[in-house]
Amino acid sequence: PPAGAHIPAGPSWKAKPERFVEPPLVTDQQVMGFKQAIGHELRHAHRLAQTARERLGRERYAASNDYFLHFKKEGTEPVSKEYKYTFDRIKGDAEYDPSVPRDTLHLRHTEAARKKCKVPLLTRIPIRSSQAYGWLPPIDEPTYGYGRSSIFLDSSMDKSHLGTSGPLTAR
Repeated sequence: PPAGAHIPAGPSWKAKPERFVEPPLVTDQQVMGFKQAIGHELRHAHRLAQTARERLGRERYAASNDYFLHFKKEGTEPVSKEYKYTFDRIKGDAEYDPSVPRDTLHLRHTEAARKKCKVPLLTRIPIRSSQAYGWLPPIDEPTYGYGRSSIFLDSSMDKSHLGTSGPLTAR
């Protein structure tokens, strides 16, 4: 057996991964050689990125890419009206809600509005699991308690005693 094979624990130090060791760029000449070696690769990658940018167009990169804009429903009003200056905040035409304990410009974000469910979540696609209820048509089209449907009659009635002949009847 090799030396140290009888010791169950390995060395107390951990070796560096290979990606930190290779290539061993110690001198300036080694660094310059490495840069020249990958120069062609970098030029090729930049050329591919440039063609992709031209193909997609500038407006794709200029558009806002916020997470919440992916779910924004078209035609909805803004969440709140923001004022730039303090004078406008004081003299603004903000509405007053007596159910909110503090006077605020953001009535939809208060605890009182959340408790009374005044603010619906309107999105293009469902984000919460509670939004998924009622999105798909019912599976069996029940009658919702107004009479019995044929599905109920077929599944609840036992018709085994009605037949008088056949391979599974009692003789």
